[in-house]
Amino acid sequence: MLRLHSTRPIIRQTSIIAAIAVLLSFVITGALYLTTLGLDDRFWDAMTFAIIVPWGISIPLGWYMVNQHSRLIGMTRKLKQAQHELKAVNEKLQHKANFDGLTGLANREHFIKQLGERRVLAENNVLMIVDADHFKNINDCYGHPVGDKALVLLAGVFKRSLRKQDLVGRIGGEEFGILLPDTVEAEGEIIGEMLRHEIENILFEPQADKVHRMTVSIGLTGMSPNDERAISMRNADTALFEAKRRGRNQCVLYSSGMRSKPRPFFEASQSTDPFALRA
Repeated sequence: MLRLHSTRPIIRQTSIIAAIAVLLSFVITGALYLTTLGLDDRFWDAMTFAIIVPWGISIPLGWYMVNQHSRLIGMTRKLKQAQHELKAVNEKLQHKANFDGLTGLANREHFIKQLGERRVLAENNVLMIVDADHFKNINDCYGHPVGDKALVLLAGVFKRSLRKQDLVGRIGGEEFGILLPDTVEAEGEIIGEMLRHEIENILFEPQADKVHRMTVSIGLTGMSPNDERAISMRNADTALFEAKRRGRNQCVLYSSGMRSKPRPFFEASQSTDPFALRA
């Protein structure tokens, strides 16, 4: 509904125009008749006509302007509402394109893009790859819906435990990537152990009165602004394989000698993509 104060300027302007028209008509008509005809009946008829005609024109014109102004305000409000709705739809589409629908974390593409952008903002960074141990057993024994609940629990640990500036993404089926900006390797190991311990103590009940103990293997590496992203990803992935080789449920920092060690047979057959899905 149009507010009253929005029409007042138009009404005021119309009244001023009408008053000026009446004043001019009065002056001109009065001057004319005083100089030529005198104050007879024709003079007062002319004066009455000079007053009625401007007001008779200006009042309907004023209401017309008010109605047009009201329509313009209504159209403007509808346009703003449409723009607001369009913005909301675009934000939802953008969020859907960049974030995992199950966990709410960044998806693989968005994580890799953000990794490339954020790593140059700090001198020292730590990159982690976290993989849920024996996750295939959960899906096989209890079904994928239960496996999804387990992934949501894992994502909850990351959201609660990490800082706002840390980047977390679901980069595979049960694999997560974490970038810790402005963090040295020693700090990264402490944070990795904290995450591993938190996950190990999750109360996960896939069935009534049945508790399943979840664990994760974590590989991490330091990452400077000058390091190539692909190499850092490969180093973190190599450290992850080493954590699995040592028996899982471990947090391992990458060292240059790890690449010479053979991978477990069940991992060696997987894709060489550091962020490939794992069974």
